[in-house]
Amino acid sequence: MIQGTTKTLGLLGNPIQHTLSPLIHNQLSKLMGYDEIYVPFEVPEGELQQAVEGAFSLQILGLNVTVPYKQEVMAYLAAIDPIAKDIGAVNTLVRIPDGYKGYNTDVLGLQRQLREDGISLEGREVIILGAGGASKAVAYLCYLEKAGKVHLLNRTLKKAERLADTINELAGERLVVPGVLDEYKTLPNRNYIVFQATSIGLPGTKEQAAIMEPEFYEKVQVGIDLIYNPARTMFMQLVEHGGGRAYNGLKMLLYQGICAYEFWNQCTVSDDLAKNVYQTLEAHLYPKEQNIVLTGFMGAGKTRIGRELAALLSFEFIDTDAYIETKEGMTISNIFATKGEPYFRALEVQVLQELAKKKGVIISTGGGMPLQTKNAAMLKECGRVIYLQASAETIYQRLKGDTTRPLLQTNNPREAINQLLAEREKAYSFVADMAVTVDQKTVEQITKEILGNEAEER
Repeated sequence: MIQGTTKTLGLLGNPIQHTLSPLIHNQLSKLMGYDEIYVPFEVPEGELQQAVEGAFSLQILGLNVTVPYKQEVMAYLAAIDPIAKDIGAVNTLVRIPDGYKGYNTDVLGLQRQLREDGISLEGREVIILGAGGASKAVAYLCYLEKAGKVHLLNRTLKKAERLADTINELAGERLVVPGVLDEYKTLPNRNYIVFQATSIGLPGTKEQAAIMEPEFYEKVQVGIDLIYNPARTMFMQLVEHGGGRAYNGLKMLLYQGICAYEFWNQCTVSDDLAKNVYQTLEAHLYPKEQNIVLTGFMGAGKTRIGRELAALLSFEFIDTDAYIETKEGMTISNIFATKGEPYFRALEVQVLQELAKKKGVIISTGGGMPLQTKNAAMLKECGRVIYLQASAETIYQRLKGDTTRPLLQTNNPREAINQLLAEREKAYSFVADMAVTVDQKTVEQITKEILGNEAEER
């Protein structure tokens, strides 16, 4: 319960709607018994300094910082930890008497993941795929952990060279050797530790990897993909097929959060508590048997989005209207015309009772399904409910001229849409676990929002 003694933690970034940080930190506070609440704060462009100074004035205990502010925030801090200064990026702010001190817990989080999984970099030859911000944290950790040599392979050589120069200057030696991706072919067949730090493998590119050739994976003893959604990327599959061990980046996400929490509270999170939070993250990100239920007005794109989600997750797709038409042997329009709307709504209840017993399905619901109180409760039993939120104008443009929608067969369909949407909006919002605006977005953008893509936070 939030009360007068509750301390505030938070996240500064833009966008921040789909962050997993509240899940990590609020559960930690509950398990640790601390009277704290973690809240995301979206900071408009050009207002970061005011946000940092305002947070300090508001007595906010600590903050995370995510894209696009990890570099910019450094100008507004009272102090910066040496690791963060070396990397040139801050993701954690710890309150001190005259402001905030900046830390980079990405490096520390990855370090803890490797130690838990029994992976030592000391003296080892390492390959890093990619040369972005995540790669910089990996390369710096290789320097800290005294790796033998680091091969930094990127699509473009110039970016790899810039990152290599930065780390080599810190190391005082040519630790990092830059190259393009194809240069793996020139490397001898050794048991490399490989870090996959590109965005290839995220939902939308889940069937791809930065390097697809099987010959590369014959060189890999251990592969760590910094992507954590999906749980098992193509890179990981290729590593395992080649005989290596593969890990995703979920533990890095967890431990970078735990390191920040320990800084804020001057505490130690036990292994048992860390495991508890990790299991919560797994259940949230990888609901192997949890259905997704799409609701919203007709024309919001439930069927199209549902089919895409089903393909990405390898789930079965079920459209409740099509399901009813198959059961009844007639179209929805004919059911309305011959048996009436009450009969159709009763069929919807029966269908939900059947679908609640299924697992691993994406369910696209009819536009009026959440209107009945009984249906609203049953929808939540079927799975995680996503409200696809479309404006009246978007719906009209998509449906004008459509003669298959019984409720729009009027002289003024635009007015009918406005009236029905106004009547149903509250019911859609009430039943939903998450609302996603679909106006002027691609199918890929919408599915990424639903699946909680967090890659840019690293």
